[in-house]
Amino acid sequence: MSNPTESTFESRIGKGTKVSGKIFFKAPARIDGEVDGEISGDKITIDNGAVVTARITAASVSIAGSVSGEIVAHERVELQPTARVRCSISTPTLALAEGAKFDGDCKMPRKAA
Repeated sequence: MSNPTESTFESRIGKGTKVSGKIFFKAPARIDGEVDGEISGDKITIDNGAVVTARITAASVSIAGSVSGEIVAHERVELQPTARVRCSISTPTLALAEGAKFDGDCKMPRKAA
């Protein structure tokens, strides 16, 4: 999930955009702006500079920005060096890069066979 190209994302919330409410993405999505509410989808990427206060439910989540709330990922959560995360995380795989800040709790259920 590291360094996906711009063309990888079919959906995007750009810098300078603020969204509140429930958001559902069917395709890989990138968040560069601000989101407050609930986010669900398959692959969610929260870019450096993004500010998210939400409950996130996805297969995989990659974070380089700031997140507060709750994350439930069925496959993987990846915190990049610039990530600032203050929430509870539930995922079978958690990857923390050196420099990432995480304040919260993490539950790591086993993947379904």
